Amino acid sequence: MSSIDLNLLRVFDAIFELRSVTRTAERLNLTQSAISHALGRLRVAFGDPLFVRHPAGLQPTARALEIAPGIREGLAQLQVALAPSPFDPAIARRRFRVSAGGYFCALLVPALIARARELAPNVVLEIVSPGPDLLASLDDGRTDLAFGAFGKVPPRLHHRVLFPEEVVWIAAQDNPLRESPEALARLPAERRLEVVVGQPFPGHGAYSWEGGLERLVVTPGAEEEGASGLRDGSPRLPDAITAIETVAITDLVALVPRRLAEKGMRERRIAIVETPASPHRVEMAMLWHSRLAGDEGLRWLREVALGCLGAT
Repeated sequence: MSSIDLNLLRVFDAIFELRSVTRTAERLNLTQSAISHALGRLRVAFGDPLFVRHPAGLQPTARALEIAPGIREGLAQLQVALAPSPFDPAIARRRFRVSAGGYFCALLVPALIARARELAPNVVLEIVSPGPDLLASLDDGRTDLAFGAFGKVPPRLHHRVLFPEEVVWIAAQDNPLRESPEALARLPAERRLEVVVGQPFPGHGAYSWEGGLERLVVTPGAEEEGASGLRDGSPRLPDAITAIETVAITDLVALVPRRLAEKGMRERRIAIVETPASPHRVEMAMLWHSRLAGDEGLRWLREVALGCLGAT
């Protein structure tokens, strides 16, 4: 055996300690099939079964008992050698790939880029739109950090709630509906903009803000309109920013996130129409892979983002 994948040695060490493929998969944030495949490669590499099934769990062979201490010591020494050095933003040269939809692009990204450039002139932020492959991109390292509203978050991802958000009706400042919010229930479908954006991420129940709004019922009587709650006569737009711009110059109304509506009130002639019904609420958050838990650079970026959000 001339060489062996370092990740295989990590799998060996975990199986030796835990005596279970299932628990090893949980610790290493891998699937059971991936662990089984790695064990097969280890057996070929060492020319030995290494572990045999037993009612009490996987039991190490004599060969496994022989090599286990050296593997553990080697992994420990390597961890010390590769321990992350302190991240100094003033001199660091790095690129971060950040997933952010229209909501966070409006409320966070400009300030985040400006602050990052001020603190770390050689750090580059690449902002990408969230898509149905967001979870896969976090898994394989294509995305470092993601902002949005998420449903079920897999255990392998770290999740930090930023703040609660709610959706509210908006109308132009000169729209008579401002003074009679109860009339929204009687408003024809063609007067209501539908914001239909984003996609759910298959199999995980996780959504970006756009995906979270995709199935939002914005009109009464939606049970008669099909599962989506969308009326055939409703004008439809792909994002809340465009909805705000459209509402400002028409007699249409729309449901948009409150923080975007408040920003729009300062920049456009729109108003929030408060209704007796309780608004739909979601939690806005950021996600990153547990693999990056010790990444000092990413920790710095998260802190900068939190500072920017605190200033808004």
